[in-house]
Amino acid sequence: MEAPSDGWTPIGPHTIRFEAPDIVFCRPVGEVTGADVRAILDFTESQAKRIGGRIFYLGDSSRITGYGISVTLQVVNAWHLKQHLRATALFGASFQQKAKHGILLRAARALGIPVTDPPFGTFPDEASARAWFDALRRKL
Repeated sequence: MEAPSDGWTPIGPHTIRFEAPDIVFCRPVGEVTGADVRAILDFTESQAKRIGGRIFYLGDSSRITGYGISVTLQVVNAWHLKQHLRATALFGASFQQKAKHGILLRAARALGIPVTDPPFGTFPDEASARAWFDALRRKL
């Protein structure tokens, strides 16, 4: 785990930090629980309110060992956070994580839930995710 002096805040075994001007970067480690998700969402919302603007959420999925579909649904159902997000990018997801995301996104679309507002993307690495944010900044 990174040292607190590096700007990282612990949330259970996970770490999260704000990167100026507008990125919340989260590194979950191990099993992600509902309580973890609530704390991550609360941190993201508090940073958006602190800067008085919308946040890009960057998530490193490479060290996640598991989470239930209910955890993902909790994120999808966090409608109040939508007003605080510019976009979400996840990188480093395993095949199983990508499959879960795909199933959930198809189900949400079938139910008429707008899953691309704000924009959501998955990427093979951090640099690709950050490049997408840069492109969105120029468009948004």
